[in-house]
Amino acid sequence: MKKRNYILIAFLVIVVGAYTGYKYLYKNHRNIETEEASVKVEAKELVGMFASDNTERILNKTVEVTGVITEMDAQSATLDEAIQCTFNQLPQGLEINKKVTIKGRCIGYDDLFEIAKLDQCSLTHYP
Repeated sequence: MKKRNYILIAFLVIVVGAYTGYKYLYKNHRNIETEEASVKVEAKELVGMFASDNTERILNKTVEVTGVITEMDAQSATLDEAIQCTFNQLPQGLEINKKVTIKGRCIGYDDLFEIAKLDQCSLTHYP
């Protein structure tokens, strides 16, 4: 009888552990578009934060950046030649030399090209 109880308890622990692991691995992804921005800055200020090693406040956080579009390609726009913003789908009507505000997740800084990178971007203000 004791051996049976130990086997039952071990089985329950394994089932609960497997369920917990499954829920942890397959939890819902963040929706950056609906999140409140933790930092709101101009494009040049964001690059300055990386230059001063003040990255804990912005790395992997939702950031809202304002700047002028200086370059565009199929899925990204560059603000003030300093911030590369990657969209899931590029919004319609964006034009070079227009001031915009974009919200996205800050994923890091490219030392080689000297640009900060945002992904999962969405357009929040376009005059």
